[in-house]
Amino acid sequence: MLHEYADLIDIRELPAKLNDLKWHITGFIDGDGSLPIIFSPVPDKRFGWLIQPRFQIELRNDQDSITMLRIIRRTFSINTDILKGDTYVKLVVTNRRLLLEKFVPFCRKYRLALKQDDFDLMRSILEALQEKKHLEETGFKAMIRQIYSSPSDSEGRRRWSFNDIIPNEQPPDMHTASNPVFPEGSDLRNYTAGFIDAEGSLGYAILPDTKTITPYMTVTHQNIAVLRKIQQTIRSGQISSGRLQMYGVANIVEKIVPFLEKHRLIAKRSVYARFKDVLENVLQRKHKERFGEVERMARSVNHRGILRDHTLSTNPIQLGK
Repeated sequence: MLHEYADLIDIRELPAKLNDLKWHITGFIDGDGSLPIIFSPVPDKRFGWLIQPRFQIELRNDQDSITMLRIIRRTFSINTDILKGDTYVKLVVTNRRLLLEKFVPFCRKYRLALKQDDFDLMRSILEALQEKKHLEETGFKAMIRQIYSSPSDSEGRRRWSFNDIIPNEQPPDMHTASNPVFPEGSDLRNYTAGFIDAEGSLGYAILPDTKTITPYMTVTHQNIAVLRKIQQTIRSGQISSGRLQMYGVANIVEKIVPFLEKHRLIAKRSVYARFKDVLENVLQRKHKERFGEVERMARSVNHRGILRDHTLSTNPIQLGK
């Protein structure tokens, strides 16, 4: 049992085993995590640039999100503060020692599928920094070329071009992205739950004219491979335009609910609880008698707010450890 998390969450809401929780976290990072290499111009640095790998997750500001970040932080044994803005909460780890000693070993054992290229780049740059290769011209240039030849890490290159950092040299060719390698068996099912926890959406299609309220779950991602893997794992859904859609009472009752009852959501557990309350009303056809009431319940599930502003406020609030 996961008693070490008892002060954060009712452990009955977590997977039964620590290994299962860790695969859930891996799926969650593949969905909502980011592993950028950040460049900052610093004149007193030998070559004028600070190279900073980081691990970060930014979520909507609600209690479930805060709990999820605290669980991830506890799992990694990292005491970094959780930053809070008006609309977001964010876990950011930039300490090189923590990344090398805590995050890297975790991801070697619980391998990322979609962000493995990002992880390989981060690990390589962290090791090069640790060996002080950035203090030598040849090593510094090799690191920059490696970063700019990576098929991912777009966030690290968003502001600065290769020639901003190394003038008058030909930029490197871009490498081809590797194919995702997913876990298997129960590890895959826990990974899938984690990915749904990050990128999934539960809700209801509402048609007031006919008093129809229909449940759905969608998972959206640009990488079709992960959508196909989830589709195969839960044996439900149709893929269209970067979205896996599972629609209708039969699909939800027969496929989605049994899966999520066994492999529980953490960051979306309150949304899932409200979703089930509405579903029970729909199954009992109470929406036909009290449509307005059930409709309001359904719309409370659908309302999620907006979160895609990847910036910190000037003075972010630090949540307690």
